[in-house]
Amino acid sequence: MKRTLLATVISSVSVAALADKPYYFTFGGAHTDHEVTKDYFDDYIKHSYDLELSGGYMIDEDTAVELSIVQPSPDQIEGRADVEQARLSGLFFFGDDMIQPYLSAGLGYGKAELNGTAAENALVSVGAGIQLAATDTFFARAEYRYDDMVNETIEHNNYVLEAGMRFGNSSVASYKEEASNNMTDDTAAMKQAAAEEKAKAAAQAEAARKKAEAEAAAAKAKLAATLDSDTDGVIDTKDKCADTPKGTTVDAQGCPDFKGSLEGVYFETSSAQLTENSEVILNNVAEELKRYPNLSIEIQAYTDSRGSDALNQRISEQRAQSVRTYLIEKGVSAEKLTAKGYGEANPIATNDTAEGRAQNRRVELSVKK
Repeated sequence: MKRTLLATVISSVSVAALADKPYYFTFGGAHTDHEVTKDYFDDYIKHSYDLELSGGYMIDEDTAVELSIVQPSPDQIEGRADVEQARLSGLFFFGDDMIQPYLSAGLGYGKAELNGTAAENALVSVGAGIQLAATDTFFARAEYRYDDMVNETIEHNNYVLEAGMRFGNSSVASYKEEASNNMTDDTAAMKQAAAEEKAKAAAQAEAARKKAEAEAAAAKAKLAATLDSDTDGVIDTKDKCADTPKGTTVDAQGCPDFKGSLEGVYFETSSAQLTENSEVILNNVAEELKRYPNLSIEIQAYTDSRGSDALNQRISEQRAQSVRTYLIEKGVSAEKLTAKGYGEANPIATNDTAEGRAQNRRVELSVKK
């Protein structure tokens, strides 16, 4: 999926000097393109907005070292990947004019995360940019940077804009001040006109981008409102059991409807020992449950009202556990089965007749959602 890049200028302060205090730091903004990572995430990944804070040291008039920290924008919307980095880079500047091209290369550690899916590893970074010295104090940068996470498919194209401030007396400040003071009124006017034109074009591009995103979101929402991927009759936005096998009877939440009594499952009198006929029925139940390995099932056992509450509770717990043990032996995942006895609670018939009591002595399966 295509990603577009739009760098946003974040206020930045930088300090650079070659003599007494040859240090600087920058704070800026970037737009990160994940186009080359489209096979790593899914088709819904979008470009990202990031904040970047750097501190550096000017070795001489042409060379600098820089430590950078990258964090996601606080206004990052859902669907955009969060990018975090720590990076050490070297910069080499060409010439000593007001406008200086430069190259950068660095090593660091990065992390990219989207919707709970993350990759992190060491990274290699290379880039190129232009630095403009407006005065001996203020400067600005525009930079393209390519980041490659080692041993991962993650790669980023970054477009960065920065503005900065420097202090201290140095040869760097001196020649940049001189170049700035030599600017003519015509040059200033041309810069102003170019800046206005650029701002107008950026505003138009931003409006077009927002319109396209709104239309895409509306189309996606419309599709999601009717999509039923597993054709079980429950749309995906309400389906709590995705990928239900075709032909399965499901409940209102899209999960296989196993709720109900296991008819024919009986136990020896006053015990949890299954009868032979019960084992035949449970064999069929086990085969059916193995078709749905992602379901979690609670085995519920009940008794009639004869006997004490404590006795009935104990027998129901033992019978529920007996059914669970048998199903596990037949290949049903133990992690997906729980057993619980309810004693004489929740009767489904009267306990005043033999027929009613027989109905109340039952075992049921309930899907846990």
